[in-house]
Amino acid sequence: MVVPLPHQRIRLDPAPELAALAKEGPLHKYDTETGLNGRRQWLVTGYDEVREILADAERFSSMRPVDDEADRAHLPGILQAYDPPDHTRLRGTVAPAYSVRRIERLRPRVVETIEEGLDDLESMGSPIDFVRYAGWPIPALIACEFLGVPRDDRADLSRLIRDSRESRIPKQRAQSSLGVVHYSERLAARERRDPGDELIGFIVREHGDKVTDEELSGLAEAILIVAVEQMAAQLAMAVLLFATHPTQAALLRERPELVDNATEEVLRYATIVEAPSPRTALVDMSIGGQEIQAGDVLTCSMLAVNRSLGDQFDITKENSRSHMAFGHGIHFCVGAPLARLQLRVALPALVNRFPSLRLAVPEEELRFVAGKPAPFNLEELPIEW
Repeated sequence: MVVPLPHQRIRLDPAPELAALAKEGPLHKYDTETGLNGRRQWLVTGYDEVREILADAERFSSMRPVDDEADRAHLPGILQAYDPPDHTRLRGTVAPAYSVRRIERLRPRVVETIEEGLDDLESMGSPIDFVRYAGWPIPALIACEFLGVPRDDRADLSRLIRDSRESRIPKQRAQSSLGVVHYSERLAARERRDPGDELIGFIVREHGDKVTDEELSGLAEAILIVAVEQMAAQLAMAVLLFATHPTQAALLRERPELVDNATEEVLRYATIVEAPSPRTALVDMSIGGQEIQAGDVLTCSMLAVNRSLGDQFDITKENSRSHMAFGHGIHFCVGAPLARLQLRVALPALVNRFPSLRLAVPEEELRFVAGKPAPFNLEELPIEW
């Protein structure tokens, strides 16, 4: 049966249409208004099928399915846009910078940045918009630290990052985006000339002959915009969850050893990236009881598969880490260790600092920003304590 592509979600929950499809079967052929050059399209909602597709880079391509060569350009440095062998080369230069040892070295600055961010929030008093005054600044400043952005540049760059995604004035949004692009280019050029110890400098020193200037600046831009935006969204979702589930917040205060599992449960339950880059079938095959043809486009619903593990938010849940919020296979998010570290530091800091954390407006008044391509987020998150 050919079905219309359902709305992915209503607030944090899968939309009824999506939930119904997930119960019917793992793959669903769907119509869109525009289509992709006449290619057949599938929505994948089965957990096992999504894992199979994301893990198989030989039968599925993550490159955008286009027929016009002029339309094949993608942002250099965005790993999701590459297939092997370019993906293998670029990921091989980036992944060592995200090693457990290097990320742990960053922990003191992550702790300091989060505590300072919550200090600022507390000093301004409640009610206050968490998204604007903490959700964006905290991950932006941590990204600056990770990239080695000079301290004198960080406040202005953080504002540019936020305005490039959040400003309601189109001209300001465009100018801010361009400002981040230009800063990324200057940062990459400086690190190419005189590599430091942080991410870009590390890549230049270890793998400088394997990456282009465009890939270096593209990587910096991806971290400053894409990674920060996703982390801002995830922090906002975490605050929303604990503000609306006070018993879970109390449990984390009473049992701090649950922080790792609480982090995974936040990632699972509040899925911010509803679907990774669509995959294009490279060969004919059978999957999930459906016959897939070469050229078919498959969209994997991470929201559906993560919620298939359970509909309740429970930080003691045993299978929370089985989520695929960071993807799977060769395109598993290389930045996952840093994202997890930020949540593991932020969650206990948040529930201990604000034991009476709650929403400052009725939950139904919250305005969500739809995903695709941006992560699912909140326009504002008024909180009080």
